[in-house]
Parts: sequence; C-alpha cells; structure tokens
Amino acid sequence: MRSKRFGVVEGFYRRPYTFKQRLDLVDFLQTLGLNTYIYGPKADSFNRRNWQKPYPLKKLAEFQRLNERCTSRSIRFVYALSPVHKPDIKAVTRKIDTILATGVEHYSIFFDDIKVPLTSETAASQLSIVHALHDHLAARTKRATLSFCPTQYRGFRTTPYIETIAADLHPAIDIFWTGKTVVARSITVKNVERITQIMRRPVLIWDNIFANDYIPGTILRFPYRRRAPGIIGLVRGILLNPMNDYEENKPLIHTAASFIRDPATYNTGRAWRAATRSALCAKPAGRSA
Repeated sequence: MRSKRFGVVEGFYRRPYTFKQRLDLVDFLQTLGLNTYIYGPKADSFNRRNWQKPYPLKKLAEFQRLNERCTSRSIRFVYALSPVHKPDIKAVTRKIDTILATGVEHYSIFFDDIKVPLTSETAASQLSIVHALHDHLAARTKRATLSFCPTQYRGFRTTPYIETIAADLHPAIDIFWTGKTVVARSITVKNVERITQIMRRPVLIWDNIFANDYIPGTILRFPYRRRAPGIIGLVRGILLNPMNDYEENKPLIHTAASFIRDPATYNTGRAWRAATRSALCAKPAGRSA
C-alpha cells in the first residue's frame, strides 16, 4: 500500500522561497514528522511560462542538493512541472530527463489555472501526457511516483472533463483537490466522501488554507482549523500551500502537523500556543518578517 503524503507544496504565485529557505524547510518538515516537499512555484519561469527551456546548471545543482537533503531527512522531494502552453510529450520527457539526472525520482504534473474547455477531449489530451510520463518514469527508475493536478481541481461539478479523468486516470497516479473552493473554509468527512466517489479514488488534498498570494502583504496568524479529524483516514495525504512569507509560515505549519499526527485530540488553541512558543518557530535573530 502506498504511504500517505503530508507536508508542503510550494505551488503559490508571486515571490518563491530562496534555496536557503527550502533547505531549512526540509529540516523543519522532518522535525515535525512530515514527509513530503513538492517544488512547483508559479514564479519559476522554467517551470511554467517557459517550461520547455532547460534549467541553468546552477539550478539543476540546487535540485540535486535539495533532493539529497530530503533523502537524508526521509522527506520525499517532488519536482512539479506545469506544461501549460502547448504541452508535448517529447518536450515534457526531455525536460524531466534533465531533472532525473540530478537524482530526483518523484514528480507531479500541474495543469491548474489555465483556460481550457472542461471537455472529455481536454481531459484525454492531458491524460495522454500524464500517462506517457508515467511510463517514461517507470522505465527509468522503479522508485518513481507521479501525481497530477487537473484543471478542475475544486468543487464537485461532474463535467465531461472530470468524468473522463476519473474513469481513465491510471490508478497509481494521485490526483489533487483543494476542497469545495480554491481556499476551502472547511473540509468535512462528507466533502471527502463525495469527491472520492466522483474521482473513484482517494484524493490528495492541496490545502490553500494558509496561502496569501491572492492577498499580498497580509500575514496570516491562525492555526490549522475546520478540517474534520476523520478526513485523515480517507485521503491520500494533505499538502499545505503556504504563504510567500517563509518564516511567518512556521507556526501555521506546526499546527497542521499537530493535527495530522493526532487529529482525534487536536485542539486549535492548544496547538497555536504550542507553535508560537516553540523554538522551532522562532525567527532568526536580526531578521524581520
């Protein structure tokens, strides 16, 4: 049985994290008992807007170091590509091969936030890329995994697009879902049971509860909340898409980790006090938020 994935997806818009912050994040996730970090910032032009272009050697070296750090900390490093403009499987595999050469074995494909019709034809076109990449990875490393963020990643609308995705997506490929809305106010057991039935599989929750890229300049200060304890047993995992403000995220992620470790006894007030008092969440001396 595939293990569940809990951690962070750096999948936001605007300012991404620095390489130094990512190394620190990996250590932070390990200390909290989380196990996954997905790299997919929208501001990385080589990841999305100019996805077909090869990364500079310096960036590839960073991926190698990040992957090595993750491996040494029992964290799964996932590289996410967003081939949103004229996706072509040869270009996709050519790009992924450069990342494979750095030692990275885990991948995701993001088709989020693009203007395409939600038809069965769109779904089939995307799945042709996803499945071809799955086969490409499987031929190169036995440890490879692949996840997929569809264009329709929220709500419960049964469009021809999502019906095709649900029926035809390879069972080994995890699929993301953000909840009833992009930034879900709450996620209940009934929500998860409903989307599981629609998708014909447990989903991987992309949780935007702490995202602030759509409200730049706003710093969020509240614990992980309004997620039913029972969802942990029903999903493939939970990946938090956090704020652009790296250090300010730590108490927020700390509370989410408390929920994930023990959802049955999780208390928001107690979790927030523990997080804000933790040395793990202290800001480095001499640095502002």
